[in-house]
Amino acid sequence: MPHCAVDGDSTLLYYEDSGVPSGSTDYVTVFLVHGTMFSSAIFRPMMPYAAHHNLRLVLINCRDYPGSTLYSESELGSLSSTDPAIQSSALQARGLEFAEFIRRFIETQRIPPIIASRSGGGGGRRSGGFTLLGWSSGNCQTIPLLSYADLVPEATRKLLDAYFRSFVMYDISLPATGEAPVPGVWVPFRDDTLSPAEKFSQFSEWVSYYFTPTGFDASQDIDSPGIKEALGARIALHTDKKLRSSQRTPTVHRIGPEKIREVCHVEVMARSQKYYQVIDPAVYREIVRRAILQGSADGGMIWPNLKVALVWCDMTNSDVVSAAMKLKALVRQSRAKGEGRDVAFHKLERANHFAHWDEPERFTSLLAEVI
Repeated sequence: MPHCAVDGDSTLLYYEDSGVPSGSTDYVTVFLVHGTMFSSAIFRPMMPYAAHHNLRLVLINCRDYPGSTLYSESELGSLSSTDPAIQSSALQARGLEFAEFIRRFIETQRIPPIIASRSGGGGGRRSGGFTLLGWSSGNCQTIPLLSYADLVPEATRKLLDAYFRSFVMYDISLPATGEAPVPGVWVPFRDDTLSPAEKFSQFSEWVSYYFTPTGFDASQDIDSPGIKEALGARIALHTDKKLRSSQRTPTVHRIGPEKIREVCHVEVMARSQKYYQVIDPAVYREIVRRAILQGSADGGMIWPNLKVALVWCDMTNSDVVSAAMKLKALVRQSRAKGEGRDVAFHKLERANHFAHWDEPERFTSLLAEVI
């Protein structure tokens, strides 16, 4: 089992590696970070398509997931704290762990750095380097790497200058943005009639539903007439006889009971992942603000040439759609003032929250274009 140390030799992150594309010396390495309950095994269907796009995929298991180091009692205490300052420090630690993972991977695997094309001008194609992608609530742990880049050791920051090509927020969860939910949108975690066990069990199915397409995009104002009502009125396709089809059943139904045990880990949700859902929204809002607008405590942008993108799927749940819309508004406002990072928004049509599992070839192809 491959591991990478992120804190001396005592804290390890498990990973799976698609390997170097045959004969390539300028491939792009993509570090994929999973979301709530579903480990990095959920990305495995993408691996056969990586080499075709000159990609090397590295699937990382977050702390507490199979193969990675469990949280200590002290770390669990920080995650479960009601003190925003302590919560913020806990999230900073996760971002710094990923920075250390990437540093060690670069040095041990000798991946190619960013290589600029010789075509001239500013629009030339780049190869090599790495991309960091957070899926769903995985963004709770990846975004802090940008937000607190000034806390990354200087030697690591300088090393990453030559490698860090792009950062992708894929179907970002609403809690990761710190934004308020849209009234009328049902989510298991917000249903107080459910027990914790019921919330956990219903979440894994609900999050993989196919919902009716939105019919709008992230550039529209969520406060425009009818938008919030439309988000609240979306239905799961498998529940409507007129819309039901074998291709639109929840993803977990098609994963199957044997493989679901490999990719879905309710025990981690009960032990530690639940705390990421209840961290003070203001903490997450500040983390997103720093990542997009600032990047360091003194306001100086670290990795200013980093390409940042948000990918969202139009048949995913309404929380994710509203998260994309609210982040688009934040970016639009900051760019109008000439501030912050430019963020590219990409809508993947006819796809739910598990596009990487249901349509791995299509999603891998999109990813290669986005990064």
